[in-house]
Amino acid sequence: MRIGIVVDSACDLPKSFIEENNIVVMPISVRVGDKTFVDRRDPQETWSFYASHLDTRTEDHAESIPWTQQQIEDLFLDRMVLEYDHVFCLTITSARSLIYDHANKASLNIIGRYKERRRQAGVQGPFSVGVINSRTMFTGQGVQAAEVIRLIREGGTPSQIGNRIRQLTEETYAFLMPADLFHVYKRASKRGDKSINWGTYTLGQMLDVKPILCSHRDQTGPVGKVRGFDTGVEKLFRNAAAQIRKGLKAPQVCISYGGDPEQVKSMPGYEELDRAAREREVDLLTSVMSMTAAVNVGSGALSIAYAAEPHGFH
Repeated sequence: MRIGIVVDSACDLPKSFIEENNIVVMPISVRVGDKTFVDRRDPQETWSFYASHLDTRTEDHAESIPWTQQQIEDLFLDRMVLEYDHVFCLTITSARSLIYDHANKASLNIIGRYKERRRQAGVQGPFSVGVINSRTMFTGQGVQAAEVIRLIREGGTPSQIGNRIRQLTEETYAFLMPADLFHVYKRASKRGDKSINWGTYTLGQMLDVKPILCSHRDQTGPVGKVRGFDTGVEKLFRNAAAQIRKGLKAPQVCISYGGDPEQVKSMPGYEELDRAAREREVDLLTSVMSMTAAVNVGSGALSIAYAAEPHGFH
């Protein structure tokens, strides 16, 4: 059986990994002021976006624009139903985007229309699609998508893979360390988001105190505060290393950075994280942070995610 996977462009994975594993990306448009950009998970386009629109403190309203139900239907009927027999569609948390809702509705129409498309193309057999709400964001989506790929390689059936990934949505922790609170506060306040308030923003600007945010089970909010970006990154890496040594639920950790990913290797705590990953045969997948993520947290932010038993952040 031919099994494929579709993700939205908020999913943080290296471009090489996406291409090598034939992961299909649904672009998300990002509107900043009166200009619109399309996030295709292209590192060069993303860096250009950072430089031109995120390195300055603009008051422009920013928002992401998910694919419509019709666009998702067109992708599946024009391509996916012909190339695969089952497709997993893994989306950013439904608490932050309408993509999951659009994909769910599209899937009902796809199932009712795919037979004629396959017949015309001479493709035999049934087609099915599983739409999964990742219940997390960015690198968290990456962990789950990478696990789908691993299970496909191992010969898993759609039922086995679907059950495993739905369980993984309960176990995925995605952490975010902003470099500058300006974008976090501005974007959150315009959305009515309570993940960072005026007091936190003001104190942070005065004392260089930054929140560590966590996205888990459709909830996103602060789980700690640190003084200085490097201190926060080191805590995130050491926390991830500790969880690796305890035993992860999936053998991959995803990292994304709002800049050159090569710089991540020189950040404090990375050596310990890398050592723990090699000891336990865990893959570290490092990528450029998506436009969708960066528009909410600014350039220079870092995210890391893994799947593990319930635990607190220390």
